Amino acid sequence: MPSHPAPADATPPIPAALAHLPIVGGLVVPWVTPRTADGRYLLGAVDATKTRTAIHGRLCGVCGTRLGERLVLLLRESDLPRYASTEPALHPHCAAYTIAACPMVAGRRSHYRASAHQIGEDALHGDDLDQRLGAPAEPWHAVWLTRYAVITLHGHPAASYLLIPPLRIRPIGALQRSS
Repeated sequence: MPSHPAPADATPPIPAALAHLPIVGGLVVPWVTPRTADGRYLLGAVDATKTRTAIHGRLCGVCGTRLGERLVLLLRESDLPRYASTEPALHPHCAAYTIAACPMVAGRRSHYRASAHQIGEDALHGDDLDQRLGAPAEPWHAVWLTRYAVITLHGHPAASYLLIPPLRIRPIGALQRSS
């Protein structure tokens, strides 16, 4: 009997290494995701304290544990010229899960959300939020590294590979935009 590929919007299996994290809608909630006062997770925003801790402490933004010898930064195409991300690096297996699970990173969403989350004072939106609201989504890239330098970008810590040659940079998925 032939096997059929899972639909593009299928919920990916949760890796055992991520089983300790909260689950919403069948998906792992990344460690850096902020919560509202009533307990809702704000997917797409990041907790400023956890992000700062992760970047400075070399912790994975998805599982919150120490990064190993290989790490991955996920960057939008417009971020590539900056050679840096204000979001923490990920373990390769956490990056693989994110690529499968996140509709923006995977390219399953044609546009960014039209309205911003209402976030608390210790949560952050990207510095270009105003330009992204409702705009067409960008392709994403996985930047594989062995290390990064911590810099300040728009007043926030960032993981930079400007002076560190990446092991590889790979485009993620095929963006399916509807006109």
